[in-house]
Amino acid sequence: MTPSEGVLSHILSALRFDKEGALFTQGLGYAPVDYYPGLLKNMVLSLASELRENHLNGFNTQRRMTPERLASLSRVCVPLITLPDVDPLVEALLVCHGHEPQEILQPEFFEAVNEAILLKKISLPMSAVVCLWLRHLPSLEKAMLHLFEKLISSERNCLRRIECFIKDSSLPQAACHPAIFRVVDEMFRCALLETDGAPEIIATIQVFTQCFVEALGKENKQLRFALKTYFPYTSPSLAMVLLQDPQDVPREHWLQTLKHISELLREAVEDQTHGSRRGPLESWFLFIHFGGWAEMVAEQLLRSAAEPPAALLWLLAFYYSPHDGRQQRAQTMVQVKAVLGHLLAMSGSSSLSARDLQTAAGQGTETDPRAPAQPLVRRLLLHFVLWAPGGHTIARDAIALMAHTAEITHEIIGFLDQTLYRWDRLGIESPRSGKLARDLLKELRTQV
Repeated sequence: MTPSEGVLSHILSALRFDKEGALFTQGLGYAPVDYYPGLLKNMVLSLASELRENHLNGFNTQRRMTPERLASLSRVCVPLITLPDVDPLVEALLVCHGHEPQEILQPEFFEAVNEAILLKKISLPMSAVVCLWLRHLPSLEKAMLHLFEKLISSERNCLRRIECFIKDSSLPQAACHPAIFRVVDEMFRCALLETDGAPEIIATIQVFTQCFVEALGKENKQLRFALKTYFPYTSPSLAMVLLQDPQDVPREHWLQTLKHISELLREAVEDQTHGSRRGPLESWFLFIHFGGWAEMVAEQLLRSAAEPPAALLWLLAFYYSPHDGRQQRAQTMVQVKAVLGHLLAMSGSSSLSARDLQTAAGQGTETDPRAPAQPLVRRLLLHFVLWAPGGHTIARDAIALMAHTAEITHEIIGFLDQTLYRWDRLGIESPRSGKLARDLLKELRTQV
C-alpha cells in the first residue's frame, strides 16, 4: 500500500466511509493506485473547506460541523501530522474555533502538531501556530522549554547564535499576540529569578525583546493592541519611550532620551503615588528588556568630559542594584561619580598601568565596604579600556587583574560579545575599539 493509500484508508475508516468508497470505486472499474492520490488531496481540501465554512457560520447551528465530528477529525489526524498532503486539514482544524465552553479538539492532536513544528517536520502559517499556542497552553510552554534547551546546549555568551535560535523558534512573531507575549515573558521572569539574575538570561531577554519589537513593526506599523496589554504593570509613557530602537533615534538625542527614561523610571520606583503596583523590581524587569538603552548608560558617561548627569548616575545604580533603597542608591551614585572622575582624569595619562586603573576605580581591596557593586565597577573599567586612548595599551593587563575567577571571565566575555553585537546593530564605527574588543574576545574564549 502506498502512503497515499494508507492515509486515505485511515481517514475513510475513521469516518466510516471505507466500505462505501471501496464498493463505489470498484463498480467504476478503477484500481486504488489510480484514484487514491487524487482522492486524498480532494478529500483533505474538501474537509479543510468545510472547516473554514464552519468557522464563518458562527452560530448558524444547522450548517456547523458537530463538535463530535471535529473531535474525531483531530483524532484521525494525529498519526498523519507530518504528511504534507494533510497540512491544509491540520491548519483548518487549528484556526477553526468552536463555540463550546471547553476545547473540543483532542489534546494529543495539539501535542503532535506542536512536536512536529518544534522538530521542523511540518511548516504551518504563523496564524495557525498562534492559534495552536493560544488554544493549548502546554504546547506554548513546551516551545519555550525547547528554546531554553537549545540555548543551554549552545555556546555560552554568543548573542548572534542566541538571536538565530530565537528567530527560528517563531516565538517573537507569535508574541505579537499579547496573551502569548505575557506567557513567554512570565517564563523569562521565572528563569531570571531561578538564576538570581544571571547575565546570560538578561542578555537573552534583551535579544528576544529586540526580535519581538522587530516582528511587531513588520506585522503592522500601528499597534493592533494597546501597550498596556503587553506591559500591564507599567506606565504606557515609559513603555513607549523604551520601545524606541536606539538606531531610530539620532545620536545627538541619545543622552536626552536616557535622561527621560531615567526620570520616568525614577518616578515609578520612588514616587509611591504613581509607582508600579508591583514595586521597583517590576520597573527593573521592564528596563532590562531594552538592552539597547540599558547598556548605553556607562558608555555615554565615560565618553563625555562634562559633569556626569545625575539622571544617568541614578539609571546606572538602579540597573545594577534594583533591590537598593533610596539612600543606598544615592550613596552608590556618589561612589560611581567619584570612580568616573578618577577614570576621566586618567584617560589622557601616558604612563597608565593596570594597577593604577584598579586602584583609581576603588578596587584596591575586595573588603572595602564603601566600594560600589563589583559588576558595576567592572563595567566601568571595561568601557574605559575600550574607549579611552590610554586604556587600549593596558587592556590585557587590566582584564587579567579582573578575571581572577572563571565566572568573572565569562562575565567579561559576555560584555565584549554584547558590546560588539550592539555596536554592529547601531552602526557604531570605532575601528580601534572594535578590533581590540574582537581580539580580547577571541583570546578569552580560548582560555575557558
